[in-house]
Amino acid sequence: MTDFSRIKKLFHITEPNGFSNDEIQTVKNIFGQLPEVFVDYYTELGKIQNLNHTQDLLIVPERFQYYKHDDYLIFYSENQKACVWGIHKDDLSKSDPPVYMSEDQKTWNKETETLIDFFTAMAFLQAGFALDFPCNTFYELEPHELDFIVENFTSKNVSFKQWLDGINFYGNYDDDVIVIMAGNQLFYASNSETHFLEMDKVLSKLGTEL
Repeated sequence: MTDFSRIKKLFHITEPNGFSNDEIQTVKNIFGQLPEVFVDYYTELGKIQNLNHTQDLLIVPERFQYYKHDDYLIFYSENQKACVWGIHKDDLSKSDPPVYMSEDQKTWNKETETLIDFFTAMAFLQAGFALDFPCNTFYELEPHELDFIVENFTSKNVSFKQWLDGINFYGNYDDDVIVIMAGNQLFYASNSETHFLEMDKVLSKLGTEL
């Protein structure tokens, strides 16, 4: 079974809430073999709404029929379909394949090296909007302010290479996240009020509100 402990700690998830074997079979009926990490995620975490549907959208089994593509299994969509993410058909036999992003479903570029990295990075992005204590605003950072975050907060060691010119994640606790989009746009959240206030005391003084 794939280890999703980082995602569970981030969202304070204590019980599995996923799709049944029969529901996942509907996806297999379309695409054939599915990666182990894909099946494990859908089985264990697929029905958790704030994790999978707060900002961007995990494709649920009954909707895969609307995302058919000759070369990719599309399983995640930006909320307004500005882009989608998928697994190449030649990689479906791999347990933890790379994930590709496309804005037009014609040109595809590698987003993450592995599927577990994608699910973890997406969890951090969703967390910025979904956790109990969000900052509810975006800040534009100066270069020295970005350096301050890099120097004072720990990298989450997952990122998006393509979407929004790259997205990086930082934070000093298991249940918090600082999101840096497009190199200089900041927002942050935590599932702990104490951890949020600790972050907010510092980060709210940085940048210019957008």
